[in-house]
Amino acid sequence: MAPADVFVFFDLGETLVDLGSLVKCIASRLQYEFPSVEAAAGEIAHTWIRRTSDSLPRKEGLPFVREIEVASHVLTDLLVARSVRISAEDAEAVLRRSWNDFEEAVTFCPGVTEAWLEEIGGLATGLGIVTDGDAVNVDRLVNRLRLSDHFDVVVTSESVRAYKPRRPIYMAALQALRADPGWSFFVSDTALDLSGAAAVGMRTVFLPRRLLSRPTDLPAGAIVLKHPSDLCDALREFVATKRFTMASDR
Repeated sequence: MAPADVFVFFDLGETLVDLGSLVKCIASRLQYEFPSVEAAAGEIAHTWIRRTSDSLPRKEGLPFVREIEVASHVLTDLLVARSVRISAEDAEAVLRRSWNDFEEAVTFCPGVTEAWLEEIGGLATGLGIVTDGDAVNVDRLVNRLRLSDHFDVVVTSESVRAYKPRRPIYMAALQALRADPGWSFFVSDTALDLSGAAAVGMRTVFLPRRLLSRPTDLPAGAIVLKHPSDLCDALREFVATKRFTMASDR
């Protein structure tokens, strides 16, 4: 099979885009709008991002709820616990304002550059983003970082009404590029994302980050990268040998 048959799909937040800036923007916004929690704003923001991820309805059979709704309820609960009276609607407005701040400050994760994306694009027929995210916010980030210059498709949980690791979100991305799962690679900072990709037959690549990564229960055969640049070497190796070398052997 020719190199042109290889497809690479990425998670967005904390795989490509640094969410640490989002946490800082939320903390700053909380300090400004709610002085009574100023000292705890950083802790609240860090707890918010982890709890929001953990609270998304990921299991089969659970009804879909938009990410912004989940995030708003999580923030409401965290603030009410600190004696701040706020509705979910007002919490959503706080998050939207925080996102405005984040959009101005957003950067790629360490090791992710325009040149790196171009290099990966040169090794594959198509690149895709598969993300659990609010469609409006994701679209704004894609435009801000000019990701459409590099990616052929962006699939959000909202567009398919399913979160990772459920099958529909991966299948929608594969079908959009007419990609063979066995010749497609999913890159993420979380084992949960990779478990769903492996379940539909995709090859998996773990790119650990500090904020949300939990390097346990990786799918069998997953390669663990020490640095994003290692992905280019791994893809070249696969094109030449039709196999990945495991991280312990690299």
